[in-house]
Amino acid sequence: MEEDVLTQKPALAKHPKLRRGVGLLLTGLATVIPVMGTIWLLSVIYQVLLKLGDIIIQRTFMILNGVRWYASGGSPSFSEWQFDFFGANLVRFLLPVFLLLLFGAGVTSKQGHRLWKWMENTMQRVPYLGYIYSTLKQVVDAVKDLGGERKFKGVAYIEYPSPGCRLLGFITGNYYDPQRGKDVTSILIPTSPSPLTGFVIIVDDDKVEKSDLSLEEATKM
Repeated sequence: MEEDVLTQKPALAKHPKLRRGVGLLLTGLATVIPVMGTIWLLSVIYQVLLKLGDIIIQRTFMILNGVRWYASGGSPSFSEWQFDFFGANLVRFLLPVFLLLLFGAGVTSKQGHRLWKWMENTMQRVPYLGYIYSTLKQVVDAVKDLGGERKFKGVAYIEYPSPGCRLLGFITGNYYDPQRGKDVTSILIPTSPSPLTGFVIIVDDDKVEKSDLSLEEATKM
């Protein structure tokens, strides 16, 4: 009796339809979660921009009403301007977007870039706050680079830590090392499970084993 219990197969193995149903459920989840996650992120960004637009508009009308009330001599019959017209949500959304565009244009200019670098270096020197800022900046830079120009020239294997074992790496460049008199290759070895960070090693060209994997396939691995 005890032997029968030990050799008994799980319930899922006895019911192929149930096993298939669970498989379809997991497949559906794997398909829907990235889509829903993207929609949720866009929704959060949209709500944040609307809230930011509300703050900007409220402060602007507060200042305008204050100037108008002062110009009228503090008249008791003074009536405040209200923000209420067709397309209000569109204005609330586009206003912070427009301000972000202006900010981006200012930061990319020569003077603006220099000022922003100074502010950034000052912020990074502040205890605790600098660590939080640097971490968030690295995450944003990593995400921003995902859709940018490819900085890797290919995929390669490096034999490590023992013969027969290989590390997967991304080729970032190749140059001549005058000190050793050899051509060498710089390779980024990504860390797991996130390939956004890693370390760079310099390897002799004859020690680099090129791989036929694409950049996308290697990143997924």
